[in-house]
Amino acid sequence: MRSITTKLFLLICGAVFVVFILLSTLSGYYMSHVINEDSVAAMTMLADQKSRELNVHFKSVAQAVELLKDHICDNIDPVRLQTDRTYAQAFMAEVADYGMATANVAGNVATLYFRPDPVAYGSTAGLFLTEDGTGGFTAVPPTDILKYDRNDREHVGWYYEPVERGEAIWMDPYANNNIDVYMISYVTPLYVDETLIGVVGMDIDMSVIRNVVDSVGYADGIGFLLDASGNIIYHRDYPDGLSAARMDEGLKEIVQYINTHKDNREIYRCDWQGDRRRLVSAALENGMTFVVSVPESTLLRNSTLLQSNMFFVFSIVLILTLVVARGVMVRVVRPIQELTTASSRIAKGEMNVTIHYRSDDELGALANSIRLMEKELREYISYIHEQAYTDAMTGVGNKTAYLDMVRLIERKIQEGMAEFTVIVFDVNGLKTINDHLGHEYGDKIITQAAGAIKEVFGAEHAYRIGGDEFIVVLERTDQEATEQSFREFDAVVERMNAEEKTREVTLAVSKGASFYRQDEDQEYREVFRRADEEMYRDKEKFYRGKNDRRRR
Repeated sequence: MRSITTKLFLLICGAVFVVFILLSTLSGYYMSHVINEDSVAAMTMLADQKSRELNVHFKSVAQAVELLKDHICDNIDPVRLQTDRTYAQAFMAEVADYGMATANVAGNVATLYFRPDPVAYGSTAGLFLTEDGTGGFTAVPPTDILKYDRNDREHVGWYYEPVERGEAIWMDPYANNNIDVYMISYVTPLYVDETLIGVVGMDIDMSVIRNVVDSVGYADGIGFLLDASGNIIYHRDYPDGLSAARMDEGLKEIVQYINTHKDNREIYRCDWQGDRRRLVSAALENGMTFVVSVPESTLLRNSTLLQSNMFFVFSIVLILTLVVARGVMVRVVRPIQELTTASSRIAKGEMNVTIHYRSDDELGALANSIRLMEKELREYISYIHEQAYTDAMTGVGNKTAYLDMVRLIERKIQEGMAEFTVIVFDVNGLKTINDHLGHEYGDKIITQAAGAIKEVFGAEHAYRIGGDEFIVVLERTDQEATEQSFREFDAVVERMNAEEKTREVTLAVSKGASFYRQDEDQEYREVFRRADEEMYRDKEKFYRGKNDRRRR
């Protein structure tokens, strides 16, 4: 017959073993699930951020072209342009000045051009300006359009494609052999009284786009671009692109899936180049698709390490419990019940468990281990939450936190309880800083701009939604208080510039504010749009008269 001590010992040993197996399994599953969700959110956020950066490049150039087209249409005299050489020269000079101004505001413009119809106005009529590397533009003799066959895309496709389609188009990236640059162009035909006058366009050097695509932030991650037909426009392994016809079957299947689901923000798992990878895509405004590809091993590395350490700790605790169990049978029944209950609650995700038992024996050590585990799990979950809602570099809210705040304000608008002000900030000249002083210096400028915003408006009201774009949302404030805050902000920036003795460039931040109008505004984005327009007016005022083509 077995003694009660033996029975209790076996019962305790069995119970402890089961509890620890359950605890380790559930905790491992829970942590793996949390880390997996965090990696999915991080990839999706990254795709949104990079697609926004790319869209800024594309949209700013498209807007600049449309402004230049409207200016030409409003001021051109087609008859005099054909017959009056003096008028034609003066008009082209005026168009060049206006085009350079709009290109400088847009930024990242490699070339701009206005080419009249070669049949009506001459095959070399018009203007063609190229960026000179110092922020200005240099006039280049226009290409003799009629010298080339209309199907010669590399030389004159930029003229005939928009004319034949009768609308503004983004051309696929191509090598412009006229100036020996690989570029992407936005070109629009120009009509006056339904008569074709010519085309207006601007080009972006593809090296700018490649830099954005390559900066995905994962050591083993890859970003790449697809066009609407499923061809790879740019990939680190295919810098000059790869047509769908040249892809192997595995890559064709992946590209086909991405083109079918590019607007869903879904994570796609696939085998590529010998790795199990996860991909997420985002559609761009010019018809392309940006894709981020990251190995699963990179995303789950922390989860695997955490589970290994957790199972190791649990195993040590189990062995210690079995060794001391026989000598403390009766005395430890109640504490074991307490610890078992606490462990089960932790395994189910409760992070507010209080363990009352304290002792200097092995069971006390077990209680302390569980306390420490609960603390570490709570801190890690808090860390994950902070990572998901805080911009790591600047300490203000990130895009996820910003979107949550927008949803809250939208609900208040619907309930008639909204009263808020939106302030948009944008660092001036960041692109030039990055290009000439490096991204590390650019990050320092961004961080200092965020510091000034936090000092005046508070980190809890500030959000970083782009590389150098910040949003501040204040409730229950008025125009006078906002203007006072702007004066304080300017003073803080001035103080920072004075204190930074070694800074090669001064910190400059454009800003704009708009207030919610209950009788006019139906959505948050209407207030944001006005604030954004005010910011851009402030930015244009800053750049007015400056020989700097880059706005960002």
